[in-house]
Amino acid sequence: MEDMIKLFRQTLLAAFDNWLEKNKEAIGEKWYDWFLKKRGEAGDCDTAIKIMATSMWMFNMIADCGVLAGIGPNNVSIHEIREGLDEQSTKRLLLVISSCMNLQYLPSDVINQKIPIISAKRFSLKEYIRQTPEGEFKHDQ
Repeated sequence: MEDMIKLFRQTLLAAFDNWLEKNKEAIGEKWYDWFLKKRGEAGDCDTAIKIMATSMWMFNMIADCGVLAGIGPNNVSIHEIREGLDEQSTKRLLLVISSCMNLQYLPSDVINQKIPIISAKRFSLKEYIRQTPEGEFKHDQ
């Protein structure tokens, strides 16, 4: 279960990063820098409930940039994407946000359970080694 929740987190953050890069010009340097700063803070979401909250924050942010859409746990209804915004990355991000809303159906003991993450703020060598596939630390003799 932990791996599934981590996958939701990684996919959500990757989709938002992709959206930021594709729309850097359209949103402007000032907003791009602000989004990057806030994205860094949002990247520490370590429970399923925080992942859902982060996805809804992202939804609100792209709405402020000119995306008019309705979202639910199993559907996305796009009404308008402002001219200049990348349509493909926007649709992908909205679909990932919608998928993250399904985390609300997890049992309450799972939804609040912390998942170990590796971040710049909370780096753990033990966790890094645990998540690194075997054989990745090979060295020449």
